[in-house]
Amino acid sequence: MLNDRRTRGFQQVNYNRPNSVRSSPGFAAVPKDSHPPSLHWRGEPTRGEAEAVLAALEPVTASRYELSVGPRRVRTVTYLDTVDWRLRGKGLVASHERASGPGTLTIDGDGVSGTTRLTELPQWPARVEQLPEGEARDGMASAMWVRAVGPVLRSRAVTREVAVLDDEGKTVVRLDWAEVTGIDPVATPPLVRVSLWPVLGYGRDAKRVRKALRAAEGFADVDGDLYDGLLTAAGIVPEEAAAPAITREMPADVAIATALHGFAGVIAVNVNGVLDDIDTEFLHDLRVAVRRTRSLLKLAGDVLPPRLVARYEPDFKWLGDITTPTRDLDVYLLEFDALTAMLVAGEPDDLAPFGELLRAEREKARRTLARALRSQRFTRLIEGWQAALAEIIDRERSEAELSAEALAGQRVRRMVKKVVRRARSITPESPSESVHDLRKRCKELRYLLEVVKPVCDEAAHRAVIKDLKKVQDILGAFQDGEVQSESLRGFAERLQAGNRRPPAATLLAMGELSAGFVDMQLRARHDLTEALERFLGPATHERIKALLP
Repeated sequence: MLNDRRTRGFQQVNYNRPNSVRSSPGFAAVPKDSHPPSLHWRGEPTRGEAEAVLAALEPVTASRYELSVGPRRVRTVTYLDTVDWRLRGKGLVASHERASGPGTLTIDGDGVSGTTRLTELPQWPARVEQLPEGEARDGMASAMWVRAVGPVLRSRAVTREVAVLDDEGKTVVRLDWAEVTGIDPVATPPLVRVSLWPVLGYGRDAKRVRKALRAAEGFADVDGDLYDGLLTAAGIVPEEAAAPAITREMPADVAIATALHGFAGVIAVNVNGVLDDIDTEFLHDLRVAVRRTRSLLKLAGDVLPPRLVARYEPDFKWLGDITTPTRDLDVYLLEFDALTAMLVAGEPDDLAPFGELLRAEREKARRTLARALRSQRFTRLIEGWQAALAEIIDRERSEAELSAEALAGQRVRRMVKKVVRRARSITPESPSESVHDLRKRCKELRYLLEVVKPVCDEAAHRAVIKDLKKVQDILGAFQDGEVQSESLRGFAERLQAGNRRPPAATLLAMGELSAGFVDMQLRARHDLTEALERFLGPATHERIKALLP
């Protein structure tokens, strides 16, 4: 069975254009990125049997054409996507097709088309660097980003190529008959499609053939592509399930519990991806949910039972702490090529020992994290927390309770005042600790605004988030500059203390990087003054006032 990790939508393999057809002699070449008109067959599936296919296509022969049926072909097609549907979001369909041997990897979409013949069976999930080099990887690399692709849906395709011959015996149209059945994660009824490929110079015949089929009983225009049909038949929803939204009238404790329950779900659904080390974004998403949980408990946890907050708050701090080392090292490794590109005096190869150290430390940190996520402490934390929140959400409500809208108004105004007060206190001479504190408060305000978005004015909310993000970007650059320059010193010391002392060129290159981060911090500090002036100006003030009634 397919991996059960957040399995959702998948790719459409191009059954309309099988490899065997592209290379068939006697047919004019069709542009690689073209898509032929297709019809849906609503009659009984034919299993690709020649007589049944020809019987279904009998309306074509009634239009003074003859049919010549090709061989029956059977193959397995596995549709691929990232867990957050990045390929589908870019209009791309990726698939692994095989009849025998390793098969082919295919990508298809608007302006993108490519096939790579494989020399060995692929292993899923796979990140970009784990995919075989070729057109398919090139076509999906940008959309994948750092995420891995894996199976969404596996299907069985039975196809027949049928040549439409005129009264002179010339092939004027090619028909591709395809019956595709979902196999995994669930079995689906066959979807039958007929695609029409006109031979160059015989467009009029193609129109006549299509008209004959459309007029016949059993054929209908296609509503959506084959991929969409398979997803629908399998009950796979390609969009992220929306987190339960709070409403204006909802009791305050129910609203907060609802938001926290959604964060807990994000944590739980990402655990397997972290344990299997599928890609780095599983851990990132888990950590963001933990941070949001901790911030919301701090800002509005007082509407929940005090014993509940006291019981779980320390555990979420533990979870945040235990995930930090691996994530920090992930970021270093993800940005390693960019770091080498920063070098002016040094060479990229000078940082090779540093890269080896990062990978070794990341593996140690990941093993420690995996033990924590498999521990009883983590299991009790998530299961107990979700159960306790569910009790609050399901309890009977009183009309006299504080509403979510009233709570949002209280807490947003309070948090805005806190951010504004700290922002006004920042001067070019303020210590780094004050800048870091402002960054934390801005992040807490951002998380709070995300939770209460359903009760805010939509336009004002969008504008305030945009204003806040501009300040956060500069504060983040300041933080990164300081933290990265300090951590590089620590890494250099560990390299020197190891069994193999690093070359002098490595230490010099790391020193150059550290100087670059110090410069980044100084530039961010310079930009911060102007950014805070804009944020504290009348435009942002008016947007904040318009957020809530």
